Amino acid sequence: MKILDGKRIGTVTFEEDGMLLGEVAGDVIVNGGHLELKGKVLGNVLVRGGTCRLTGIVKGNLVNEKGDVEVFGTIHGKVITKVGYTYVNPGSKVGGIEHAHIKKEIASSV
Repeated sequence: MKILDGKRIGTVTFEEDGMLLGEVAGDVIVNGGHLELKGKVLGNVLVRGGTCRLTGIVKGNLVNEKGDVEVFGTIHGKVITKVGYTYVNPGSKVGGIEHAHIKKEIASSV
């Protein structure tokens, strides 16, 4: 398990299980594994795979591109779900919630 404490500047990527206790002055990307986000992210959080449980603070947006996300903390931006499962606890503080519209392809016969 990767544990990040203290302050980091720039993008932080998780490929395996991890815990973020400190502050990231940049974006956090989750490509796999499970992330417990208890700290503060000054940028965006992108969940491209795996799972993320957020009990901390995100100044930007949280974008679920293809994972499982649970929000119990504060997100100043929006919670955007493109694909995957996103749960936002009613006691959480979020700037807004968006769900991507899935386009259905219409097959045309010639």
